[in-house]
Amino acid sequence: MSRFRRLAGVVAAFALLATAACSGNGGQTAAGAQVAEADRNGGTLNIGLSADPTGIDAAVVNQVWRTVARALSDSLVFYNPDTKKLEPWLATSWTVSPDARTYSFKLRDDVTFHDGTKLTSAVVKANLESLNRPGIHSSAKTIVQGISKITMPTEHDITVQFGQPNAAFLVSLSRAYVGIVSEKTAKLPVAERQKWIDGSGPFYLQEYVPNQRIVLKKRDDYHWAPAYFKHDGPAYLDQVVYKIIPEDSVRNGAVIGDDELQFIYWVNAKYVPQLQGAGLTISKTLNPATGLELPINSSSKFLKDVRVRQALQVGVNREELVKIASGGIDEPATGPLSKDNPFYSDQSALLKYDPDKAKSLLDQAGWSKIGADGIRVNAAGQQLSLRAPRDDAAFQVLQDQWKKIGIELVLDPPLAAEANEKLLSGTYDVAYWYASSPEPDVLRANYGTTTGSNRSFIAKDDSKGQELDRLLQQQNHTIDKAKRQQLVDQASRILVEQAYDIPVSNDVDVWAHSPRLHDIKPVGLDQYLIDAWLAKK
Repeated sequence: MSRFRRLAGVVAAFALLATAACSGNGGQTAAGAQVAEADRNGGTLNIGLSADPTGIDAAVVNQVWRTVARALSDSLVFYNPDTKKLEPWLATSWTVSPDARTYSFKLRDDVTFHDGTKLTSAVVKANLESLNRPGIHSSAKTIVQGISKITMPTEHDITVQFGQPNAAFLVSLSRAYVGIVSEKTAKLPVAERQKWIDGSGPFYLQEYVPNQRIVLKKRDDYHWAPAYFKHDGPAYLDQVVYKIIPEDSVRNGAVIGDDELQFIYWVNAKYVPQLQGAGLTISKTLNPATGLELPINSSSKFLKDVRVRQALQVGVNREELVKIASGGIDEPATGPLSKDNPFYSDQSALLKYDPDKAKSLLDQAGWSKIGADGIRVNAAGQQLSLRAPRDDAAFQVLQDQWKKIGIELVLDPPLAAEANEKLLSGTYDVAYWYASSPEPDVLRANYGTTTGSNRSFIAKDDSKGQELDRLLQQQNHTIDKAKRQQLVDQASRILVEQAYDIPVSNDVDVWAHSPRLHDIKPVGLDQYLIDAWLAKK
């Protein structure tokens, strides 16, 4: 799920951002490049978070994969953001059967967890089995659903078999929410995994004080980072401290001062000029998956009619929305997947803002009468009033835009603890979602009906919806990239044309950090700290 910014529109901030240091890895200054590797060791990196993530295990809680979780646990494979290809990590090699049902991995034999236990095929098996339990986040659970058998030919060889082809499995394994943890952690009750995990990452958890701080310590024996980082050995930093500081002004002041904080996430556009003017490094990273998307409840009494859904689709002015909601930092969506996804499908022709077309579609659907308050009414006297589960800048813009075509959007967010359950319950007419995997299979995971979450509540007698499901299932059965792209293109068109999904914007993370901090790297939106180091003051 996405984080949305409560902002005024600050278009000038986008121009400033474009001139800032915008490389995906935050950039290393020429002066920093001259510092010998041995002189990069030591120090504490303090990172400011706006809210407690409510846990430290990405398999259980959302968004923590972008921060703490990636430092604590490694994955079997590594997704290289430059080549968009998979590379070895905890697995040194792998083979995939032609039908994408059987995956065999050879594991490293020198990896240990912080508790001293070793990485073995039995540990990986315990990890995969642990993810298919109640309470595990849907992003992780979807990856392992469909596994029919796991075998362990040797202590460091493991084979995973699926009942149906699963072309997405390898890339999905690279995500932080499938990070490998010790066997003890894998077998913990799910609630306990939110408080403590023992991984094989370059850092280990020393302390977690909810709503205050999360403290990570360097593992001196770490030496199995992916080759991408060009750094074989322990992290340079001695310690990383995540501090929970809700107030933007306090976080900004702290990172400018460079003593209490050296890094902050998800910078509001309106603060970019201030932070850049203070000499901070500004970088941005495009989400490789979906960004802000709106699954539309096609079982809703108002939204069973495709014309009403299509009116919502063309009634969104995406350019205006990103200017207001993100200060122009996010990008208007041009399809269900972002341009950074290897299977991006351009559906921009179906996403053009056309309020006149929206009004015509609503008239055709029987919503031709407009009440005194500007909201449309049908022949039965019902108002065209829809419920949504967020109340933030983006949804406030949607509320205003849709009111102009005669649709009321009631913003009624649930309690945070109930959000995931409510989004899948059909409680709302318009929901929201967000995915980060560089895989087109996030579309099946979200909108598939045979397998998947069916976030649009597509009925069995909906012929277009069933055609969509067939395509979504088939793309995950297809290894050939060109054939898979054709299937993704067809599915993307149906998703947008039938307005089961309303893609709104592609999420761009903005980071700000001290110029003393070098080589802090995002991969997708995950943050990797293995190369990060702080120059001395």
